[in-house]
Amino acid sequence: MLLLPLLLSGCMKPTDEIILLPVKNSTIPEVVLSAEEQATLSQYIPIHEGSEPPNVEGDWLASPMTLTFASDGYAGEFYDMHWRLERQNERNFATYKEWQGDASAQGREAHVIGSGDDFTIYTVERSENAVRGWSCEQVTLVSGTKCEAGIKGYSYAIVMRNKTDERGVIIEPDSYRVFTDGDGISLPITSL
Repeated sequence: MLLLPLLLSGCMKPTDEIILLPVKNSTIPEVVLSAEEQATLSQYIPIHEGSEPPNVEGDWLASPMTLTFASDGYAGEFYDMHWRLERQNERNFATYKEWQGDASAQGREAHVIGSGDDFTIYTVERSENAVRGWSCEQVTLVSGTKCEAGIKGYSYAIVMRNKTDERGVIIEPDSYRVFTDGDGISLPITSL
């Protein structure tokens, strides 16, 4: 049992941060989002709990992406969101990736919680847009209800943690924005 942490720590740089997340969560750990952050966000995005979520693997399109709340007061239009969840396993770990305009993000590891058809995905992502000169680390939440047509009630939230932003393009750390799919459903993408 001690061999795994030893191997992992041997690959780390002294500046790397270690975040240990429990296996098969039924809630979002406070190391990811504090209880206060979860309480605030849950006013704008459903945060489902449970250890038996539906399988939501696939490519999905949220269009139009509609901003419903911004803690920094921002208002504006946003690109549609193409998101992918793959390799969801019996421990409810998965890989999450998203694309929006010319920016993309790769989740370190995603966790899927929920029950029945209701789910919430949470992950800590690193995003970048070299064209606009920024990079960041953010907590991402995706929630909805899986139905035959797609993901009903799709909601998406970001909580900014750290950033490098030469032009002041992206939101400040500890700010958050919440979005929905403007037509109420995130549809599967059947051809790429």
